[in-house]
Amino acid sequence: MGELLFPKPRHKKKRRSHPKSILQNKEEGTCYLCILLEQNYSRRQIREEHHIFYSKCQRRLSEQYGLKVYLCLRHHREGNEAVHNNRKIRRLLEAKGQQAFEALYGRERFLEIFGEDYLWDCESERKEPGGEQRKT
Repeated sequence: MGELLFPKPRHKKKRRSHPKSILQNKEEGTCYLCILLEQNYSRRQIREEHHIFYSKCQRRLSEQYGLKVYLCLRHHREGNEAVHNNRKIRRLLEAKGQQAFEALYGRERFLEIFGEDYLWDCESERKEPGGEQRKT
């Protein structure tokens, strides 16, 4: 009969380090979009971590480079201004994320890693004098 090892040796999983956000200090307890859109700096009891670039394999890259913010429920998943429900708000956060990344690593590196210029896309939606949006 084969030899059994009791107790079985335990192998611990290697834990990935989770870098801090390069856009916001988690300990402040604020919602990034409440500040950006409403100048509301009040602390929120419930906030959720949002990875700015979350499609395809970009969520992992957002985590790796600290491209994440903390949002209240209204700005994350619920409501008209929720980043997952509003393309304009999503593009605004993507532009802010790109600006923060470029300040640390440069534009060429951003384009090499993420493959898209979110600043151009955000700037391309401009309002006409009558309040209508037009593509340039």
